[in-house]
Formats: sequence, structure tokens, C-alpha cells
Amino acid sequence: MSIPQLRWGVLSCARIAQNHVIPAIQDSQHGTVVAIASREIALANKVAESHQIPVVCHSYDEVINLSTVDAIYIPLPNHLHVQWSIDAVEAGKHVLCEKPFGLSEHDLSPLITLSKKYPDIMIAEAFMYRYHPQWRYTFEAVKSKQIGELQSAHIHFSYDNKDPDNIRNKLDFGGGGLMDIGCYGISVARWLFDAEPMRVCALMERHSEFKTDILSSIILDFPTGSATVVCATQMQRFQHVSLVGTKGRMILGAPFNISPDTEAHIELQMDNTRNRTIEIPPSNQFSLQFDAFAADVIQRELFSTPLSDSQRNMHIIDACFKSAESNAWVWC
Repeated sequence: MSIPQLRWGVLSCARIAQNHVIPAIQDSQHGTVVAIASREIALANKVAESHQIPVVCHSYDEVINLSTVDAIYIPLPNHLHVQWSIDAVEAGKHVLCEKPFGLSEHDLSPLITLSKKYPDIMIAEAFMYRYHPQWRYTFEAVKSKQIGELQSAHIHFSYDNKDPDNIRNKLDFGGGGLMDIGCYGISVARWLFDAEPMRVCALMERHSEFKTDILSSIILDFPTGSATVVCATQMQRFQHVSLVGTKGRMILGAPFNISPDTEAHIELQMDNTRNRTIEIPPSNQFSLQFDAFAADVIQRELFSTPLSDSQRNMHIIDACFKSAESNAWVWC
């Protein structure tokens, strides 16, 4: 069945939108950006010209209410995600919102309620990593028990950002390492163990001025194993996922923001035999994400990160913050 193109409106000219998302939509098979809005109209005009976007709007409301727009992509700061998602849904638009979807599980409650009122409108969180073929291979390998029963997962994601004006360093905007990149680690662990952790334990170091967490070390206790998640915002840039099962192990060296023109490599070892490397051809995980979203909207296929998954991920993030504050395990 042929899938027509989904017409996207983009709220803001955020860096991720300019550098990754808009080019990915324009290069996707089933999507095109038809409108963009920014409070900086000169910037919006520049972005529109660079990416062949026909309509520039002065406000987010204007984009949301365009009859020529089918879906809205939201790359705004975290504290604005829920309200603009609600506004878009009420305007009859499908929504793909950057992670994390909200500031807490409670913050998501109005959107959860609204989604039940509009069951035919797709609302999803943009965890683009799940659409890269390296993760499809990894997920199937774990699911088929290629490395035996998964018992241990270690996820590390860090970067160095000391800019006080950056939204990732603003507590009121939902900044901090756990919200920005730790959410990936929690998502990965829940996905691969195919379960929710029974309890969590977290240690956090907060910035003396920003008050955001700049180093979080987390243990997730699952029924069949455990995961450790380390995320940091003032550390050497590094990302790594290591999975160990009863019969083997897998290592992903570029698990989250691999370049679309870079080949992915998965290191695989079975029963202490010699390591071998699985080579995955270059792929644009953002384009694949938008095509998967379009398939769900038009063909009603199952998108990998429905709103229910976002709610559960946020529940675990909340538990991590509670654990760090109480210096104790928190049952989930």
C-alpha cells in the first residue's frame, strides 16, 4: 500500500530542528515540512529558505491551525512540551514531541486524558534511536536470546556543556542530565528487558549555580537482571551501551546520535569465542522515525514509542529523582 506524504509544521527553529529533524523530514519517503514558526522571524525565514519550507508563521498557534498541516513536530524546551502538544491535538493535529515529553509523570496527566478523547490522533515521543537498524538488530538479538538471557545492561551518555544560558542548564526549563540524556538510558533498559524496573537507586551531583544534575548514576533493578545508567553534562563527550547475557555480550559504540553517513558497528562475543563485528550500513534514524510515524498515522501501524510508554518512562525518571533526594532505593 502506498503511503502519501504527511505534511509537517515545526514549532521553533531549535538547533535539533535545523540540523537534524527538518533535513530528515525533507529526505524521508513519507514526510515534508510545509510550515515553520519562530519568535525570531528573520531566523525562520532563513531556515525556510535553506530547507524549501513554503510557509513561515509569526506564532506557533498560526502553524497549529493551518489546514495544510497534518502533524506538528515540537522541539521546544521541555517545560513547554505538554501545553503545545495539547494545543496541537485540540487543533486536530498529530504530534511528535522531543523527549522528555514532560517535567514529571503528573505533568503528562492532562495529555494522557486528552489522548483518550482523541483516539485517532497520534501522540508520540521522539526517541529516534529506536529506528536505527543497529537497534533493530540489537533488539531482535536480545529478544531471540542470541546472547542468552539478558542480565546486565550498562548505558553511558555524557557531554560537556557549561553555558549558563543553554536551556539544558536551566532547572525551570526541565534541564539537567537525567531529563536530557539519562532518559535514553532508562528507555533502552526498559525496552531491552521488556519490563519495568521493580526499584531504582540514584546518586546525583548538582551544579552549585544551575542546580541541575550534572552527574547521575542510576541502578535499575529488573526481575531478570539490572541496568546501570550514567549521564553527565560536564564530562568528556562519550556514549556507550554494553549488554551481557548468559551466553554472550554486545557492545554498541555509537548508540544514540550516530551520524547518518556513518556505518554502525556492534561488537558481538558468544560463549567466550573470538569477538566479531556486525557492520550496519549508514542510516538516518530521524528520517526512519518520521516514516514510521507516517505509517502509523496513515496505516495504523504500531509506533515504537506510544504515549503510554512515555508515561512509564517518566514514572521511572520521577523515581530516580526521589531516590537521589532520599538517598535510598525507591520502589516503582
